[in-house]
Amino acid sequence: MQGKLLIAHPLLSDAFFNRSVIYLTNHSQEGSVGFCINIKTQFCLRDVRPQIKNGNLPIFEGGPVAQNQLFFMHTLGAQISDSVRISKNIYVGGNFEELLHGIEHNTILPHQLRLFAGYSGWGEHQLDDEMANHHWLLNSLKNNDLFLHNPENLWSLQLTEIKSSYEVFANFADTPSLN
Repeated sequence: MQGKLLIAHPLLSDAFFNRSVIYLTNHSQEGSVGFCINIKTQFCLRDVRPQIKNGNLPIFEGGPVAQNQLFFMHTLGAQISDSVRISKNIYVGGNFEELLHGIEHNTILPHQLRLFAGYSGWGEHQLDDEMANHHWLLNSLKNNDLFLHNPENLWSLQLTEIKSSYEVFANFADTPSLN
């Protein structure tokens, strides 16, 4: 499942994962790791690194684990040393100082990366159990422009792509009293 998208089932009522889209960066018998790619925090890079002049990049809610740590995914490959390839053109981590230098000097552009506070993690067989209990829907990334999607619409788009009859949920307000 590495490199796949986990789409929160429309009836999932988890406080953190409600309407989330998780990009899985690791899935094995020991556990799974991913990042929530569609929910922004109120912070941006300049809030944690004020010296970066181009630090207006948003920070996303990566997940409920290690929320005091900053993680990143990117399409830069070998341009960032020590990065780990997840799929065709998606990488995670690497040398953070090289990333900051590239942002500072405009050689790394916003559409090439996503920053996360925390990550989403599952223990041994935990994600498999959640999948069996229909907490998540699985989808493949149709193209490799993961960071170009509008994050606010991503859950709805993925949901209707999986099954057109889910459109009723995709268009339903997060707070039903607003309908």
